[in-house]
Amino acid sequence: MTNILVTIYVLSLDESYDLLLPINVKVVDVLDMIQNTLIEMSSNNYVKHDNAYLINIDGNVINNNNLVRLSGLKNGCKVVLL
Repeated sequence: MTNILVTIYVLSLDESYDLLLPINVKVVDVLDMIQNTLIEMSSNNYVKHDNAYLINIDGNVINNNNLVRLSGLKNGCKVVLL
């Protein structure tokens, strides 16, 4: 498995998106990909932030320096993008 399917709730848009995330990439790089995708999917309504981060369902911040596969993110999980 090289990707996981994650539901991302974007607080600033009040919308949820299902995205495939590569597992062998750092979270900080995936955040950049997520934000670029959100800009496209929201018709430029999303504004990209340098200090964006993900919070899991337990309220814990996902470490941006970890690889996705070591971050605790799993297939089917739900996170919030802040």
